[in-house]
Parts: sequence; C-alpha cells; structure tokens
Amino acid sequence: MLKSWKFWAVVAVIGGLTAMFASGFGHDPKLVPSPLVHRPAPGFKVTELNTGAPLSLESLKGTPFVLNFFASWCVACRDEARLLESAYLRWGQDPSKLRVIGIAIQDTPEAARAFAKRYGKTYYLALDDAAGDVSLNYGLYGVPETFFVDAKGIIRYKQIGAVTPEVLEEQIPKLIASREQP
Repeated sequence: MLKSWKFWAVVAVIGGLTAMFASGFGHDPKLVPSPLVHRPAPGFKVTELNTGAPLSLESLKGTPFVLNFFASWCVACRDEARLLESAYLRWGQDPSKLRVIGIAIQDTPEAARAFAKRYGKTYYLALDDAAGDVSLNYGLYGVPETFFVDAKGIIRYKQIGAVTPEVLEEQIPKLIASREQP
C-alpha cells in the first residue's frame, strides 16, 4: 500500500491543499494592495447631503483630505463614525488645513442623513451617484474604506475596513505636513 504511486499522489495533493489553505489563513484580508496608492486620486463631483454645496476633486487642489466611503447599513461604519468625527474636530475644522469627506454608497439621502445625525457626523457628507461612479472609480471592495490624499492629490494610504485611532494618528499628520512640502 505505501509503495503505491496512487497513495503518494493522494498524500501530495492533500499536503499541497493543506499548505495552500494554511498560507491563506495567515494573511490579513484588509491588507489588499491598492493600485491607487501613490497615484493621483480619481476625480469626482458630489453634492453635500444637507446644504447642497458642491465639491469636486478639482476644488480640493492644495488641500489634503480624508475620503471615507460608508453606508448607513454598514455595522463597521458605525464603529468608525465617532473616530472620524473626532478627527474632523481635531484637525479638519480649518478646511484649508485638512478636509474630512464622507461619501455614502448604495444608500438613500434619508438613510444617510439619519445615520449622520445618529452618529454626530458634522463634516462634509455626500451621496455617491445612482450608478456608484465615485466608489467604482476608487475601486472599492466594500465599506468602510478610507483614502488619505495629500495636498498634491496623491493617494498616500488606503484603509480597508474601519479606521482605527492608530491609523488616523499616523496618517493625518503626514497629510497636513504635505501642504508644506514643495
């Protein structure tokens, strides 16, 4: 039995599958590399949910920004909502220094407004268009996802999943410093 080539073929296949699965379990799915990091942010045009104020990538030239994609039905988005609001209150109240922008995807204006009210979001909030063009252009895997864009409009970091205090503390000062770099 142990000398049969079929036995060893089965052992090899089982061993190969075991190794493949084991290596996959050791990887963090949130560390999916983005082809957009270190490249110019895709253009967008959105309208603020409450005031109707327009915003475009073009209007943000020279200002670093945090672009967060969220949805009212997203559980992880609830976890990060207050963190993003705190970051906005700490760093983003001067719009020439840093902008914090939230774009709701696959949502209704009413649901997005209710979510913002419930979680105390006061920074610029918009809704992706019906076709989801903004989120598609940013290559979203799901929500939440957050992009950290420097003053030159280059995406410097992408967070898949809810942002953490550590990510905000590490990334936002770099963005603000990008305003002063030639």
